[in-house]
Amino acid sequence: MSGNLVTILSVKTDVSIPPKTVFRIGPMPISETMVSAFITMVVLVVLALIIRVAFVPRWRKNDVKPSGFRIFVESMVNMFDSSAREQSGGYGVFVGPFYFSLAGFIALGTLTELIGLRPPTSDLNATLALGIMSFALIVFFGFHKKHAKRLLHYCNPINIISDGVVPFSLALRLFGSVFSGYIIMHLIYGLPIFARVALPAVASVIFTLFHALIQSYIFMFLSMSFIGEAIE
Repeated sequence: MSGNLVTILSVKTDVSIPPKTVFRIGPMPISETMVSAFITMVVLVVLALIIRVAFVPRWRKNDVKPSGFRIFVESMVNMFDSSAREQSGGYGVFVGPFYFSLAGFIALGTLTELIGLRPPTSDLNATLALGIMSFALIVFFGFHKKHAKRLLHYCNPINIISDGVVPFSLALRLFGSVFSGYIIMHLIYGLPIFARVALPAVASVIFTLFHALIQSYIFMFLSMSFIGEAIE
């Protein structure tokens, strides 16, 4: 009886840590995560242009009765702007928009799983690139604020090690969370039809939508915290 149940509920999955190659442009392989990353960036750029061209001029003319969409956009902008100014002071003018863009990429990229694509943040190369960009900002603002005094920070070998693991910590945390959620959803979609009547709808809220929101916020908050530590 138990053996039959295991056979019925057994799920095969072909998910691998390295993303699959979809096609090639000359000698360069284009992976499935590169495709989803490109789609994510195009959607973000188009959405930003639509908001800037079609909505912002109208919002400036009518400040009496703001729409729900305007309240949502302005609340997001204010959240990132206030967090950036609180963590990085005067550098928040750049830090806020930068991490707003990264958070948008992480959130929307993770949501591409809902249309059958592998999220770009389930690729360790993509998350490592995000981690390296954040690390570059941390080092840059640290030296920009303290100049040569920042070198005293690296006189302690422990500080060198702790700073050196920052990009890998950010990358592995994001990759592990998104990739694990992707595997779980892939397994759920591979279950027999009777087992996935309502389960995918519930699981997608937990492992896709929740991941998209919480991981973008965690990446933003941790990165800003590291910048704040570098300039304090």
